Formats: sequence, structure tokens, C-alpha cells
Amino acid sequence: MKNKIKLRVISILTIIAFMGCEDVFEPQIDNRRNTEDLFSDPVLAEGILLGVYNSIPAPLLDLSSVATDDAVTNDLNNNFLRMATGEWSAIFNPIGSFNNSFDKINRINYFLSFVDEVQWTSEDEERNELFKKRFKGEAYALRTIYNFDILKKHGGIATNGEILGQPISDEYINIDNDYKLSRSSYDEVYQFIIDDCTLAESLLVDEYSINNPSSVNSAQYKNRISGNIVRALKARYALHAASPSFNNGNSNINRMQDAAIYAAEALDVIGGLAGLDNGGTKFYDSNDDQNRAEILWRLDPINNRTLEKNNYPPSLFGNGDVNPTQNLVDAFPDSNGFPLNQSTTYDIQNPYENRDPRLKNYIIYDGANFAGTTIHTDNDDPNNIDGLNNSQFSTRTGYYLKKMLRPDVNLNPNILNTQRHFNVLIRYTELFLIYAEAANEAWGPDTPAPGVSYTARDVISAIRNRAGINDLYLSTITSRENMRNLIRNERRLELCFEGFRFWDIRRWGLTLNETAKGVNISNNIHSEIEVEIRDYEDFMKYGPIPFNEVLKNENMLQNINW
Repeated sequence: MKNKIKLRVISILTIIAFMGCEDVFEPQIDNRRNTEDLFSDPVLAEGILLGVYNSIPAPLLDLSSVATDDAVTNDLNNNFLRMATGEWSAIFNPIGSFNNSFDKINRINYFLSFVDEVQWTSEDEERNELFKKRFKGEAYALRTIYNFDILKKHGGIATNGEILGQPISDEYINIDNDYKLSRSSYDEVYQFIIDDCTLAESLLVDEYSINNPSSVNSAQYKNRISGNIVRALKARYALHAASPSFNNGNSNINRMQDAAIYAAEALDVIGGLAGLDNGGTKFYDSNDDQNRAEILWRLDPINNRTLEKNNYPPSLFGNGDVNPTQNLVDAFPDSNGFPLNQSTTYDIQNPYENRDPRLKNYIIYDGANFAGTTIHTDNDDPNNIDGLNNSQFSTRTGYYLKKMLRPDVNLNPNILNTQRHFNVLIRYTELFLIYAEAANEAWGPDTPAPGVSYTARDVISAIRNRAGINDLYLSTITSRENMRNLIRNERRLELCFEGFRFWDIRRWGLTLNETAKGVNISNNIHSEIEVEIRDYEDFMKYGPIPFNEVLKNENMLQNINW
């Protein structure tokens, strides 16, 4: 029996206020609208759905990387830094979203409770039914996003020894409902999410297109959830649920098979492996990126310079916030694809030569050119504000972030400009990597999923060739285990600073306490340094249930040791 949770009651007026859409409706004399208004005002009704869209977590740069072995921050008040160095608790939880996501789920359930009653268009009944169908599909898909958000962040082994998720809510909840209910099992929540995906997929067109004969599903809606986006989400969910941390330390092979098949189905739209975008490694640095073949789903563009102000080196008037680690730099192979500890071309005193070209694309290192300026991070000149620890905004690791930044933003106070940025929610490279990881676990490196023409090895070869690697290393990989390590490293590199590493480490069951390292460069001598010692406990691969939820509901079991 599905468990229900109590959520705060939200009036129509409050819902609209939270959406930030001032023009959703024309106010009546008393400045209030009632439930009946929804049935006759499709703009008001759709506004509830759009408000949930507007709340999808989509930062241009995901700062959770500074709580991993990929980066640190020079902002000593950063909540992720505090979390990574010993302050993470059920009370202080920067990655928690328990109540916020449940709030969005309740709004979706409210929308689903009246969607069939709304007169969406007066033109004809057939078109009205098409709107109902699409809106219901979008709502079910959105519900999967917020349910997975909770499951990813708060699912885990509870104090009763079982792997639990959250209570399942599939109807609008008001204050009269009983809220002292138990968490559903992890498997029950996962299956509920997949069932919602199936519903959504059955209601939505594969893509919104100018070729679609109905304006209900035309290209103007291309940033709304489509059937192919649902398939991509389903692959993401299945991969996470198949991972060792949620299956007693081993991969769930059935779910890995599902993840590979879901990913392949989503990739069929671009022709499978042949559709890998040659320019996909840099999907963020020009105004043309909104139409890039790499991007499956993005939000509307915004014009600003915030990301650059936060992360440019101080010599370019930035705050140098996110500092990639030596750990991440060392994860980039040499130009022939070999790990550095197996390379015959890597020189520790000339470490940025003969390397994977993605290193130059994603990280600013000593002597690198960025935005027309050569950046020096060495310690030879104490007046060099870009040098290691030389100023408030200097790097702590010897590196600055380059990925996700627009080099054509100028922060000089006498020039100041902005550029377009695109919040990318899903890109195809992630789907290729999902397929590679899942197919390797399910069938090994050289056997494709049923009905698919490419293998895990084929995917990794294509991604590394696109990056510009002369890949002599891949042919030496023969076992599932070695391919697993390579795929995980490729995922680390391709998706760095996009919000995956924090969760990947945990779902794989890897150690959380890799010390963040950097480099000190003096007189051209490169010396590795320790920058930040991490203070995680093993049980922290599962996040906590919020303390207040456990306090007010004795049936809401906490995860172990929190």
C-alpha cells in the first residue's frame, strides 16, 4: 500500500506567487482566484505546471564538485566545503531537498487532479484532448524528476537495516491527511518512478518539431519534456538504482540491462553512435550552443556574467572560486590514452604536454592562455595575484576552472559585458556513458545490448577519439573490471563540474575521503601539496533524512548513523 506524507496546504494564490509569474492571471477585485477559475482559465492552470518546471534544479555550474576529489573552493564559507570537512549532519545538509521536492510533487498531484476538467482550447475538442494528453505526460515526467531527487539524496540503509526510499505520494495531500507514515522501500519508490516514466512516454511525442502537424506538439515547445527526454531520464534513474550502493555492494544486472536499453532507445533518435557530436566536448562557449547536437534538453538562455565573475582568475577580475584539484588533473591520461602511471611520455616537470586535449579545454593550469591572457599560477612572483594562495581570490590548488565559462565575457570595469549561457539538463554524452557503463556490467566490454549495433568499447573509443586522443591504450583493456575503471574515469572527465561526481562516488561505493591535492610551482619545479583533508564517514554514501522530519514522525526511520 502506498504511503502518503503530509505536505503543507498551498492556496492557489500561494502557488502562483511561488512561480514568480506576475502575468499568469488578471486579479479579481479581491486579488484572489479560486479553484473553479482553473477550469475556465487555461493560462492559470498551466501556470501551476510551469511553476514546477521553473523549480527544476539547473545551476550553470554545480558546486557539489568542491565536496569531492575533483575540486576545492577558495570561499571558506561555502556550505559544500563545510560539509566535506566534517559539518555534514541531518540538521546541516547542503544537498538535501526533502521538503522542497515533496512540495513540487504535491503541486504536480494537484495539477493532475484537475487537468481533465480544464477547457484548454475552445477551437475543437480533438485539440483540447491533445493538450490534456501532453500536459498529463509532462506532469508524470516531472513527478519522476522530483521523486528521483529525493531518492538519490535521501534513500539508503535505514536503522532497521533495510534500504529505504521515501513515502510515495500519488495524490494531492491536504492538512487532513495522516502524515505519520513510514518510508517505502527503495525498490518500491524506484518502480513507482519507472511506472510514471512509462505513463509519460505513452502520452508524449518523441520530439517537438516543426514537422509535427499539430501545433500542440510543435517546435515552440522544444524545451518542454518530450518522450525522448523521458527515455533519457529513465536511463539515468535505472543506472543509479543498479549501482552497488543500493544492491548490497554489487551491480544489479537486470537494472543495468534496462539502463543500457533505455539509453540506446534515447540515442536511436540521433542515429546511435553515429550521432555523437564532434564538438560535444565544448557545448557551452558560444551563442550557437543552443542548437548544438550534443544537447538533448536545456532551459531557455540567460544573459549574464555571474559564472565568470565567480570563477575567472583574479587577474581577469574574477573571484577564482572553484579550483580543480591535482587529483582531477592526474585523471586526464596522456595523449595516447594511457593513465599517467603507465605512460612513457608523461614528464612530471613538464606535466601539461602530451596530454589528453580535454585537460586544456576544462582546466586553466600554469602557463595556459585564457581569454587572451597567459595565466601564471606559480609562486615565483609574490605580486602575481593568480599565484598559489597569493591573494583572497587566488587558487588554493594551482588551477582555475575553465569548463562552463565563456572566454568572451570581459569583467574589466571599463568594458563589462555579458554573454548567453544555457542551463543544460541532459546532453547526449551522458547517455552514451550510461550505455557504456550499463552494457559493460550486463554483457561485458564487447557484447552490445540486444538490438544495438555498438558495444561499451565502441562508445568509449568514439568519445576518446572525439577528444583528440590517439588511443593506443584501449586495446589493452580486455576485462570487465578494467573496462569499468576506464568508463568511470571517462565519466569523471567528460561530466566534470556538471553535478555527477558527488553522486557517482557514492553510488559506486568508493572512498569519500580522498585528500584534495594541488601543485606548488617554484623555479619550474612542480611539487604536489595537500590542500584539504576530507572528513566523511563511510555511512555518508547515503544522505540523511532531515532531522525535523524524524523528530515529528516516529515512523520516519533515519538512515544509519545519522
